[in-house]
Amino acid sequence: MIDQIKRVAHNNTPRWVVLTLDLLLASFSFGLSCLITDAYNFVDITLTGYLYPLFLVLTLRLLSFLGTKSYTGIIRYTSTQDAVRIFFAVSISTMALLISEGAYFSYNGVHLLKPAVIVIDAFILVFFLSAFRISFKLLYNQYAPYNASSKELVIYGAGEAGIIVKRSFERNSKHGRKVIAFIDDNPKLQGKSVEGVKIYSSDVDFDNLISNRSNVELVIAINRISGIRKKRIIEHCLQHNIVVKTIPPVNAWINGEFNPQSIKSVKIEDLLERDPITLSKEKINTELRDRVILITGAAGSIGSEIARQCLSFSPKKIILLDQAETPLYEMENELSSFANVEIVVADVCNPSRLERVFEHFKPSYVFHAAAYKHVPLMEDNPYEAINTNVFGTQNVANLAAKHKVNKFVFVSTDKAVNPTNIMGASKRIAEIYVQSLNAKLRLESDNHTLFVTTRFGNVLGSNGSVIPLFKKQIEAGGPVTVTHPEITRFFMTIPEACQLVLEAGVMGKGGEIYIFDMGESVKIVDLARKMIKLSGFEEDKDIKIKFTGLRPGEKLKEELLGDKENTIGTHNPKIMVAKVPEYNYLEVNGLISDLYSEKDHLKNRMLVKTMKQIVPEYISNNSIYEELDKKFIDS
Repeated sequence: MIDQIKRVAHNNTPRWVVLTLDLLLASFSFGLSCLITDAYNFVDITLTGYLYPLFLVLTLRLLSFLGTKSYTGIIRYTSTQDAVRIFFAVSISTMALLISEGAYFSYNGVHLLKPAVIVIDAFILVFFLSAFRISFKLLYNQYAPYNASSKELVIYGAGEAGIIVKRSFERNSKHGRKVIAFIDDNPKLQGKSVEGVKIYSSDVDFDNLISNRSNVELVIAINRISGIRKKRIIEHCLQHNIVVKTIPPVNAWINGEFNPQSIKSVKIEDLLERDPITLSKEKINTELRDRVILITGAAGSIGSEIARQCLSFSPKKIILLDQAETPLYEMENELSSFANVEIVVADVCNPSRLERVFEHFKPSYVFHAAAYKHVPLMEDNPYEAINTNVFGTQNVANLAAKHKVNKFVFVSTDKAVNPTNIMGASKRIAEIYVQSLNAKLRLESDNHTLFVTTRFGNVLGSNGSVIPLFKKQIEAGGPVTVTHPEITRFFMTIPEACQLVLEAGVMGKGGEIYIFDMGESVKIVDLARKMIKLSGFEEDKDIKIKFTGLRPGEKLKEELLGDKENTIGTHNPKIMVAKVPEYNYLEVNGLISDLYSEKDHLKNRMLVKTMKQIVPEYISNNSIYEELDKKFIDS
């Protein structure tokens, strides 16, 4: 019997069957209404006494069912729309019956149908038709076929979005998920039920709910959820080896409807996500609207996102400058719909080429993101690190000052703080030069280019960052390589970092080094473990973690402030100003000029030695250049 019910519930019932059942219910409803009102003597039924009225009722009901198409809905997906359609169908036919009865009475002087019978019949029929569909839907939900491998689904969030997600999965049994529970933080909802599914407390019931269940999947179905709350949910699930997924934002639903296929697995970025940044959009808009903006390194992770965000403030023109041809071409394709975007292939190390760019476009704002940033790679290629990160920055900064650009925003890195590698030291030299140039110009004129530096840590998903590497290693079956069990890093999403770059850029008065609130530092090995779990694997059993040792120039913990630096707060709690020592421009420029004049003749060892003279706090770590530090100490 149960198997027959399953087969009936699982297959779509033909429309003619539904229509026939509706007419049978209409016949039963009419008979019941006659009994209730004692309108007819059923012992002695006559054609005119009962069958003719029944024929009239069924004819008008049939016409109204056909007209409103109340029988066409798939019964197991019955919704409020079907109930409304039934109400209209019964109402229309009831009005027709009342009109017919009135006409018959006026012509013959007797009642064919008593009005009381018609009205009671209407109420009973609406109830029967609705109950029939709801009962069938409940039957389907109860006996819909779920095989042993089907996922049991727990929905986090019993609000409107959560209910929509539940209904969507019920309508799509092919996805193999059966909703067994809701979880919600609202104590007013806990202990209650929604459409037969109980709502549990996230704090009290979660562990009991998922213990003894090996095939549970959790979907976070909350429209607006804070990063901290989302992180707490995911962390809790990972502790119990529960697969976590999220739904897209409501504004991304197609035609306002949720599709179960659109749920996404939680990414490691979700675990590092924080609450959204509040920007001074009006101020940024005032600064950037109708301005010409030059972005160097525009094909990179940071430069490209700065470009995207700048476009939302309606600049007059954005010049995307980079020497990387292929990624720049991809940017051109992505932004082809924007008429105010100009693509320039150029190298920041070529001052004459940059000169023509400044002369032609006359930018008001410069965001300088062009840089070499890979620590081990630059440790083996100090010449290129110095050439691009130091002299490239010097070229762009000097031209910005010469052409009286309103503001120059330099994108630096936390690796410039107490640097232990060539890349970090080269960025610190660039910071020093930019600051000293601002101080020089401030003394010479009130109307000068304002130079601002922004300093932050690793960005999630950037080219060459650890997360894309881990993803590739996990997809390949491992091992996941981590340099050291105690190594930690600060992380920030690319959009978040670029938002703060814009904010800091417009608030800068010249000479500041802005540092961003990067949150808590994260152990890289913990990051690897979580990524393995989020991918559905178990550490050691499926994917192994292998420690490879610190790479050249790498240090265990990054810093946002140097030993002699403190911070001053700003109106944005996520942005602070680093109090750093000021440098004399003539001295700094002299040292950099000497380095420039000798760079083509000096070997790597001498280049690094000169860098250490400019940045005394540069102490090499796990590098062949550590012996230079010993000689400095001995001397």
